[in-house]
Amino acid sequence: MFRICIAGRPNVGKSTLFNRLYGRRLAITDSMPGVTRDAVAVEAVFADRPVLLVDTGGIGEGEAELDQQVYARSRQEISRADVVLLLVDVQDFTGEDHELLAMVRESGRPAILVVNKVDNPERDQYVSEFYQYGIPHVVSISAAHGYGIDDLEDALNELFPPTDVEISVEPETADTDATADDDPDAVTKDEPPEVVRLAILGQPNTGKSSLLNRLVGEERAIVSELAGTTRDTVEARFRYKNTDFMVVDTAGIRRKSKVHESVEYYAVQRALDTIDASELVVLMIDVIKGLSEQDKKIAARIAERGRGVVVVLNKWDLLEDAPGNQLNAITDRVNFLFPVFQHVPILPISALHGTGVETLLDRLVHIRGELHRRIDTGPLNQALQRWMAKTPPPSGKRPIKLRYMTQVSTNPVRFVVFVNRKKAFPEFYLRYVKNQLREEFHFHHIPFFLEVRQQ
Repeated sequence: MFRICIAGRPNVGKSTLFNRLYGRRLAITDSMPGVTRDAVAVEAVFADRPVLLVDTGGIGEGEAELDQQVYARSRQEISRADVVLLLVDVQDFTGEDHELLAMVRESGRPAILVVNKVDNPERDQYVSEFYQYGIPHVVSISAAHGYGIDDLEDALNELFPPTDVEISVEPETADTDATADDDPDAVTKDEPPEVVRLAILGQPNTGKSSLLNRLVGEERAIVSELAGTTRDTVEARFRYKNTDFMVVDTAGIRRKSKVHESVEYYAVQRALDTIDASELVVLMIDVIKGLSEQDKKIAARIAERGRGVVVVLNKWDLLEDAPGNQLNAITDRVNFLFPVFQHVPILPISALHGTGVETLLDRLVHIRGELHRRIDTGPLNQALQRWMAKTPPPSGKRPIKLRYMTQVSTNPVRFVVFVNRKKAFPEFYLRYVKNQLREEFHFHHIPFFLEVRQQ
């Protein structure tokens, strides 16, 4: 896949251009320099071609360790690109821009010098001066207003090869078959999407970026002890046991009272929105710091959306001389604090060292199978009759009758039971039917919904 990298120093409009080319607001934009840290990559269609569009952090002269990590990541993306869009400000061309020009020339990658913020005729007259820097393709645009984007597309079309260059595929593990269903006559699977979207969520500094890097086999997300390092959502592909994943690293989610910057506020909102766009979620908890009230709120949102989820206790390797029942004790506490997660697997891992990561992936593959499991109406109602015979619904002057039940959707899994009187239907019997569904049809690890309708 053809790889287009947007590069430049801080605050020249890279993320604005990225969003303009992609067609929606994916990268966070703000007037504060240095908002983008990780390289944000997304698959898109541009000029009728599939491309990988990459937004990078600003390259400048910062001396802090995090700044240097951002710059190194951006330089790496320049070296991997098929075309570099080198973005500069028409009114503010600096020594850092000269250094970036030299860096792009040394990389040997084809480049387009994109002169941004040309939003009036007065600024347009300065564009000709940029041809002196030796880049054959110079395009003037206003990323904020959309001016000149057609000219940029035309320049890119000239640099597209006859056939697309394939993006490198990360190493995959040995193939194995997913667990088969016990009753193939009663259970089928809806055709799932070709690529599984997996979101990693949790508090700041729980190891989310380390886990993403571990899964994809390279340093795609910046890892730092500084809380709030990840701001944009960082996506990357990997393959495991015949399944293609798109894993999304998100900003750490803190209580609103602790979110002071507008940039962090939007980063947190984007992180929460990834739940809606994902099939599977990994909720990461720092086992040293323990659980928080905010973890409960994240858990509730995941359960409300019916997503498959695994709770991961990261940094397990840092628990020195932990008693043998430590995992059981933590599991009991998670179940107590998160009653909506009674069914959810809880796994200890070390994202840094890779311990337990394969077990996590195996569990995610199995959970995905449950999300796409569909129970045929005939076997489902035969089971319902058995359950009612074993434990009859309440009787009286106006007995409760369960007429029939059907599954109306997968991912999330939803059932509807039709009864004679919805208003008087007892909650305890609804729980009974849900428990029977979970046990008989092996929905052991996912949330699902059972709606009562009157007929």
